[in-house]
Amino acid sequence: MPGTAFAGLWGGATLAAYRGRGIYRAVTAARARAAVEAGVVYLQSDCTPSSRPILERSGLVAVTTTTPYVWRR
Repeated sequence: MPGTAFAGLWGGATLAAYRGRGIYRAVTAARARAAVEAGVVYLQSDCTPSSRPILERSGLVAVTTTTPYVWRR
């Protein structure tokens, strides 16, 4: 968010045929470097269970979880 110390990693994915080659890790690392260069102190990601280990190996720490749901009237 402009004017804050926070940034988020949103919308990252790798096609199944290309997984396991380090593409997701490389892209998220480049995005994190860009955030640091912009003065960000805190980086946030709402990730899937398959992305979480990759982000944790890169230094991100899980502080909470979210539970998706479908709201019906």
